[in-house]
Amino acid sequence: MLFGKNRKDEDYYLKKAIGGKREGFEYLVATYQKLAYTLAIKICGNNEDAEEVVQDSFMKAFRALDQFRSAAKFSTWLYKIVYYTALTKKNSKRLETTKLAEDSGTESYLLDEKREISSLIQSDRKRYIDLALSRLGEEERSAVTLHYLGEKSTSEIAEILGIGKSAVKMRLMRGREKLEQSLRSLLGNEIKDL
Repeated sequence: MLFGKNRKDEDYYLKKAIGGKREGFEYLVATYQKLAYTLAIKICGNNEDAEEVVQDSFMKAFRALDQFRSAAKFSTWLYKIVYYTALTKKNSKRLETTKLAEDSGTESYLLDEKREISSLIQSDRKRYIDLALSRLGEEERSAVTLHYLGEKSTSEIAEILGIGKSAVKMRLMRGREKLEQSLRSLLGNEIKDL
């Protein structure tokens, strides 16, 4: 995210990165790493996979910088790479988990679920929001994360997710509704304090 930074700064460092200058790469990582991680963790569900996705995404982006169209924002292009890399990672993990479940039963899954729920009960408001986000479908969660945490426009989200603007608006509307329902079921009357 470019809080208070102008597009000229981004272009300046982007050119440095395209030229192979370390300063350019460091700027891009420092500027976009946080939201890239946030998007990855919302899809992957755990720190280890999210960190791996972010690292892989930056490497993919840096290797393909010569293909970047400067008419678009670098962040939009990068977050699209993060989104698809995270989906790939999640789908590969799902296959591994299915295989493990067939071999060892679902006891470990249920234990993990109980641990997660008990830690969420003792968490602060951010964790309740994260829990509510986790209950959204993958598509709605990605749109909501990009819009509200990443401050991306409908057009940028459409480009990142590869869908139309009206589909983004629909996912945001449904996502907000489901978030509210989920938070009401979690917090009851305490939702006013959130």
